[in-house]
Amino acid sequence: MGKTARNFVVATTIAAVVYAGATGTFGDIHILHDPDNIYNDRTLTITEEEKEALMNSLESELGYDVAAEKEDDYLLLSAIVENNNLSEDEKAYFYDFGEMFYENPYLDREKAYHNLKNVSINYNATRDYNEWYVSGSYDYKNNEIKIFDDSEAVRGHEIIHCIFNVRPEHLDNYFIEGMTELLYNEYFEDIPFVEVNSYPFEISAVKMLCDVCGSDVVLKAYSESSMKPIIDELANYSSREDAKHNLDLLNDVFVVRSDNQVVTHYTDYDDMLDYLEKILINKYGEGGFEHNSFKYNKSLFMNLFYDNSLDRYLDIIENTGIGTKAYFSNKLKEDYNYFHIEPCDYTFSYENPVFQKVQN
Repeated sequence: MGKTARNFVVATTIAAVVYAGATGTFGDIHILHDPDNIYNDRTLTITEEEKEALMNSLESELGYDVAAEKEDDYLLLSAIVENNNLSEDEKAYFYDFGEMFYENPYLDREKAYHNLKNVSINYNATRDYNEWYVSGSYDYKNNEIKIFDDSEAVRGHEIIHCIFNVRPEHLDNYFIEGMTELLYNEYFEDIPFVEVNSYPFEISAVKMLCDVCGSDVVLKAYSESSMKPIIDELANYSSREDAKHNLDLLNDVFVVRSDNQVVTHYTDYDDMLDYLEKILINKYGEGGFEHNSFKYNKSLFMNLFYDNSLDRYLDIIENTGIGTKAYFSNKLKEDYNYFHIEPCDYTFSYENPVFQKVQN
């Protein structure tokens, strides 16, 4: 839930702790039956005349015309126009999310509309005891984005939490944060593949699941707050019990490290990674783009087994190169639809792993 620029131990810990204090009944918005909501689940419910009027108003705010085939999805942004809690400058933060809406057939638009229409941003919130090392957080109970260290990346990460309203009692913390950060990187970062600032290991785990199960399946799981689509896909190649057991082991690595413990059950975790890799090879064959992508993401993930995890992670990026493959953004897929490795021309600070472009 918290957006942080510190290393993975802090990131994973804050995910586990902040979730525990920020849950509530707000996320179950279907029971509210908001009469002003223009969606029922994923379907637009207003008349054509109402739709045209809303679209004209929205396009005036956006400053451009929306393609006809995208209108039903982009109208989610009309909730921001109607939001009385946000300034005009704050509303502008949200207006770039239209493509993410359009490209996700699984997003609960009713829930997202309700959240967007009522969300507020608090720049003066006092950090709770479990928020001292995050730059921002999203309070599910009160539908409030709290910003402690303002930046576009922090705002964007928390806005995605608001849109999807994925709760930790439904999905593992590593999966929530990895998906949230991966979506932000693909849709908004100028340098989307150098994932060293927030949740790098969570992202590598999510990418492994995308490689094995397909990014569409993983997006469905995230959007529907359920691991069932992923379990169903894995169960096509193994028993459901094995699928659940190995997903539990994947989560367990993050739980162990969030408690600052050393990973010790190497055999179990190796078996889990072998399980995923065998399913991938069964589906796609050995040595192709999918397999190479999985092996690269696996090499990043496995650094969690060591105390100097982040240093080892950065060494791989600097010495092996940057794995480039888009999983969700259609625009990014135009150039990065298949996995390949590009040389790293960035320098890193190992104390605070921000990166800068090397000047040629």
